[in-house]
Amino acid sequence: MKLKILMMFTVTLSLFAKVITIDKAIDLAIKQGEEVNISTKNLNISEKELNSAFKTALPNLFYVGGYLKTDGAFLENTPIQTAKSGYVNFIGISQPIFQGGAITAKIKKAKVDERRAALALLQNIRDTRLEVISIYTGILSAKNSLEAYSISKEQLDEALKYEKEKEKIGKTTKADLLKAEYQLLDMETSILEVHNQIEIGLLTLKQKLNISTSESIDVENFYIDGNILKNIDYDSDLNQALTSGIAANFAKLNISEADIEKMLAKSEMLPHVKGFVGKEYVTEDHRTENSWGGGVIVNWNIFQFGKDYDNYEAAHIGVEKSKSQERLVQNDIRINVRSAYLDMVKLTKLERVYFKALEEAEENYNRDKIKFQKGMISILDFLISQEVLTTTRVKYDNIRLTLYNSLERYRSLLI
Repeated sequence: MKLKILMMFTVTLSLFAKVITIDKAIDLAIKQGEEVNISTKNLNISEKELNSAFKTALPNLFYVGGYLKTDGAFLENTPIQTAKSGYVNFIGISQPIFQGGAITAKIKKAKVDERRAALALLQNIRDTRLEVISIYTGILSAKNSLEAYSISKEQLDEALKYEKEKEKIGKTTKADLLKAEYQLLDMETSILEVHNQIEIGLLTLKQKLNISTSESIDVENFYIDGNILKNIDYDSDLNQALTSGIAANFAKLNISEADIEKMLAKSEMLPHVKGFVGKEYVTEDHRTENSWGGGVIVNWNIFQFGKDYDNYEAAHIGVEKSKSQERLVQNDIRINVRSAYLDMVKLTKLERVYFKALEEAEENYNRDKIKFQKGMISILDFLISQEVLTTTRVKYDNIRLTLYNSLERYRSLLI
């Protein structure tokens, strides 16, 4: 009775639920999902940081002010000659002239960070899409199983009813009847289990799509072409993954970043030169004087016991390390793409196997059903045929969903 109420409640809910197609689900997850939103913000941050890096090469308007008491020392980084005491104000413009390549390196580093953020966003969109597909097809798979189990339950109900009639006239044993009752109860448990899977799957999907948990939604089946290999060009796909895939691009960015670190380390061994010009105001004893000044500031760490050279050598080793890591990434890409391709080949053949197995199981079931009703075989023999039919039907009904997931995983490796 509880099972009937649950099934009626589920049917009623699906009648009034908002149906979301798989394409709509993917679109909502990408537009409303928090993970993609975070990646988008990271990209926006990196774009601002790139703008900031470019501006380090531009002139800088600065101001220096304060009260000084001195014997005539120069104010740091300015040509200001002060009186013994008084208020000093200096406003000027400075311009980097030569920074040993540090500014160029910082701009390149910001570009790499922006590119890395863009790749991370693309990766997040790809992974979100795959996750939605997995959740969505998982719900469809559970629904297929529910349909197969419901058919199986009807068959078991019919067989059990027939067996009880035979028991009344002494043509069956109590043990056989108990076995049939047990199998029926086991099937009802399986039905409850897939009901739970559907409920949890829909709840997970709503959370992924950022939909209120109080809103009723449902999924719909969609056509999946079983001949997925017809449009696959393995060699071309592998080349695409090795040259322009996300994993390959991340590896290339790591090399670029290591090269930039080498540039920065080299810049620390060279002089840094700035030019500036400005106007000075000095106030002492209620008297203010002003004058124009300008010049060049040179900073150069001439000797640090080889510290800067060690940093440069470490950065050089870092470049070689990143190149070795890229080769490892390339190997992983080859293995992953090949593995995904072979998985599709296996599943394509497995679909044909399951189709033949279902044909055979249906034939055996229909034959054994007639034999059982004529009393030629026991209910135990009939239950074996019925169980094989149910298992085979579930496998065949869900193989294309598995095949579709396999195709999408393969495609994701090429992005």
